[in-house]
Amino acid sequence: MAVAPKGAQGAQAKALARRGAIVDLQRNLLEFMGGVQVDARTTMDDFMAEDMVRSEVHGVIRNVELLKGEWDGEAYTVTGRIKLAEVRSIVCPRVPVDKVIIETEKKAPPPKTSGRYTGLVIDVRHLPLIPSMTFRVFDEAGRAVYGVEFAEQKWLLQSGICSYYNNINYAQGELRVAPNPIKTKAVRLSTGNVDIVIPNSAAAMIRGSSYDFRKECKVLLVVK
Repeated sequence: MAVAPKGAQGAQAKALARRGAIVDLQRNLLEFMGGVQVDARTTMDDFMAEDMVRSEVHGVIRNVELLKGEWDGEAYTVTGRIKLAEVRSIVCPRVPVDKVIIETEKKAPPPKTSGRYTGLVIDVRHLPLIPSMTFRVFDEAGRAVYGVEFAEQKWLLQSGICSYYNNINYAQGELRVAPNPIKTKAVRLSTGNVDIVIPNSAAAMIRGSSYDFRKECKVLLVVK
């Protein structure tokens, strides 16, 4: 929101107030983006310490999509948005991967014995989860079963590491994981309330699925 400068009248006042409102919107978006969690240990503020990342993020914000504008004769109010996919394309390729996880998967792939599952739904409504652009899912022994290391880059950039829902009945039938998702309840959270620990039984089902849905990020989290 912005008011017209003193002395400005008519169309000029409206135009100047609109310009000021857009600058205010961009400033608010940048402030909000800085606090977005990227992974368990870093936020966007950390990533934007790199000049190239900061420049690219600023470019996305400068091109904010304006959805609505209102002028009441004194102040102009705008509503706008940026698309998360554009931010993911900047950030996700720079998220550090755990090479130990990747090498472990390559050397000793688990036998496919648990059936064909088409996705994963994790209920974390009982825990203070902090939503993040990326995260990892571990079994109770601390072995990773999901994260950026398991996802193909094109799917990670296109649809994100997961989708968030607050209705478990709707989530279980969502197209992203249907028709036969693994459904489980988180045991606890890890690493700053971002990473998730699930029961060993659910982890075994994930590893044993004849269809590796993790590559296409077919994962939903049900939150409060």
